[in-house]
Amino acid sequence: MKKILLIEDDNDILENVSEYLELSGFEVIKAKDGAEGVEAAFNDPPDLVLCDIMMPILNGYGVFFSLSKNPLTAGIPFIFLTAKSQIADKKLGLDLGADDYIIKPFDMDFLVATINNRLEKYSNLRKLMENNLRDYVFELENMLNMTSHKVRSPLCTCMGLIQLLESEKIRGMNSDDLNKTIRGIKDGMASLDGLTHELNDFISNLRTKKIMKLGAGKY
Repeated sequence: MKKILLIEDDNDILENVSEYLELSGFEVIKAKDGAEGVEAAFNDPPDLVLCDIMMPILNGYGVFFSLSKNPLTAGIPFIFLTAKSQIADKKLGLDLGADDYIIKPFDMDFLVATINNRLEKYSNLRKLMENNLRDYVFELENMLNMTSHKVRSPLCTCMGLIQLLESEKIRGMNSDDLNKTIRGIKDGMASLDGLTHELNDFISNLRTKKIMKLGAGKY
């Protein structure tokens, strides 16, 4: 059962909307002002928030700002319910990032349809994000496995050459052998440095690709 947080300071609207939503199969958490609503959302994050704008203590814009800044509630679908019917008011609400803006008085069936629509889109977006993350991790694991094999060879070479320099054998080395040994260590370290840049570029490109793919699925 999907959980709806309803924040409304008009008690009649609060009770009527709450009752209709419960009859429509939703669990409803009621809050009579913005501060109470924010606390309720933080304590028990809902699946969607319905929020009035003109309220005491903390208005709807303040509620949206508070929820959007908290990682637990930032992605929750948010719908304004308000008597502020001016186009500028609606534009402000949507520009802030709200998912919808419903003007009072509204039809209850329209409200339920809007809620269901937003919940479905949010669910689809979450699935897309999870699939992208799963693909990202899979590709990253493959790259790390491949890189570990590439790293092991020059690393072992460098370690062997360093051990040679540390051993008694260095006393019998001529300058050419010593230079070759040092050059071998430098080449190995350069190879490791190149692999580091290669890995960083791969992760950056993979991240960009996933973000672009996710962006194409936004609503």
